[in-house]
Amino acid sequence: MTSTYMYGNGGNPKSWDKTPRTYEIKWPDGKKVLWKDITVRDCLTKYENMDPYGNGLMLREITGKELQLQKIMDSK
Repeated sequence: MTSTYMYGNGGNPKSWDKTPRTYEIKWPDGKKVLWKDITVRDCLTKYENMDPYGNGLMLREITGKELQLQKIMDSK
């Protein structure tokens, strides 16, 4: 997963990117959940609260053609 930062003087992050994105959470048993229109910070906070002990949840950002296809399927 990529995180975008805005850097000020000295290279320290000033703030998180606030662009709404779509993420997929996958459990070890194969169950998948989509989080739509959520910022990076909110996504990571929610993800860490769901899996505080590292039980195998997978997090990935949905981008590109896959995101376009998802939007088309949601509109039908």
